Amino acid sequence: MGGLVAATTLVPRDDGYVVTLDRDWEIWGPAGGYIAAIALRAVRERALPGHRPVTITGQFVRVARWGTLDVRVDAIKEGASALYAVTLSQDAKPVFLAQVWTTSRAEPSIAVTPAFPAVPGPTELRDQDSIIAERGIKTNGFWNNLDGRPVHFRLHSDPPAPVPKQYRWMRFREWPADGADDLFFDAMRTALLIDLGIWPGHWHRLSETAPYLAPSLDLTVYFHGRQPAGDWLLSEADSDVSGDGLISGRVRMWSEDGHVLATGSGHCLVTTPKPR
Repeated sequence: MGGLVAATTLVPRDDGYVVTLDRDWEIWGPAGGYIAAIALRAVRERALPGHRPVTITGQFVRVARWGTLDVRVDAIKEGASALYAVTLSQDAKPVFLAQVWTTSRAEPSIAVTPAFPAVPGPTELRDQDSIIAERGIKTNGFWNNLDGRPVHFRLHSDPPAPVPKQYRWMRFREWPADGADDLFFDAMRTALLIDLGIWPGHWHRLSETAPYLAPSLDLTVYFHGRQPAGDWLLSEADSDVSGDGLISGRVRMWSEDGHVLATGSGHCLVTTPKPR
């Protein structure tokens, strides 16, 4: 099993990079958030000194095949704030297109901060692995990368949760000690978890089994400030709009000490598996 930093390693080639996709990050193919993390890693390699990520807006053009991806980063604007266009492709066909803003600016402004959710901390909750083992649930290998502590775990047959949002603490099992203060690495983590949270935010509201999948169609994430993420991250996910083949979700990520780290949203495209 490789950690996220290892799984996004870029090898310079020609005027860009190449990355080998790691099957440890498979859900319905390579996880969408894993693909977005690769794009952020590429901007990290190109960004000007002192810059931090501000926003990523990305479109999942097609599902990547396992193997390698070609990665290209083009500077649209560089300065105190910079904009980069990232293209991840296979066989000269785009897989993921992203625009990433970075900045070195930090002028003081009047602070407006949201209230931290009133939920138990991770040490007060049961771990997700023991819950799913107890209930006989099968999961894919993606979840081996994460420790999970759901605030309200439920299946479709369970009574509705006391709150419509899904809250879950998560921690990456493999994380480099020297990445603790790297805001690009933090952005890679939070972007991955925001993309991951949209589908659970949907089924958390359902009272019946969903007979479909919902791969990511697009993703936008706003990274807030210069506060390091820390170890445990709280996902606050909700999806209160779905229908006509689309699921819309919003996710906010929090640090254990109560700082809001990132806010994101995305659409998922409903697909019904074909009978085998």
